[in-house]
Amino acid sequence: VDTTPSHFISPCDSKLTVLPISEDTRFVLKHTEYSVASLLKNDELAASFSGGYAMIFRLTVDDYHRYCYVADGTQSAPIKLRGALHTVNPIANDYFPIYKENCREYSILRTTEFGDILMMEVGALLVGKIVNYHENHRYMRGEEKGRFEYGGSTILLFFEKDRVRLHPQLF
Repeated sequence: VDTTPSHFISPCDSKLTVLPISEDTRFVLKHTEYSVASLLKNDELAASFSGGYAMIFRLTVDDYHRYCYVADGTQSAPIKLRGALHTVNPIANDYFPIYKENCREYSILRTTEFGDILMMEVGALLVGKIVNYHENHRYMRGEEKGRFEYGGSTILLFFEKDRVRLHPQLF
């Protein structure tokens, strides 16, 4: 793990998508479209990341399904969103607009170098479990934060405006 405080480290092995965050930002996670506010179920918190960046880390079967903290700091208590699914047949979504949400869990990482970072783990739609190890925890960069059990496999990071400078090749 790179221990240079000003260097951002990845929380996991994955494929990365980077998006600027605005009120109009939409993205798809596990076949479900979200805005930042609908993903968090918190308009005020979503607004605090407007002008910043969203980093979406999608893990596939060839990735190590454990994740770590990206910088030194303290973590808030986690917020758990159970999600909903109104059919057990994913093929039905190809023909009917079925309302569904993935289970997800997030906490705020309070860091010196990068400000407040929202870190969210997203579980799979039908099967998946997020196992986070800590609540209200002082942690160190690279320390394991948790793991996905069968089915979970996406991490999101939201950064506040002007808190990170990303390499142009990430866009």
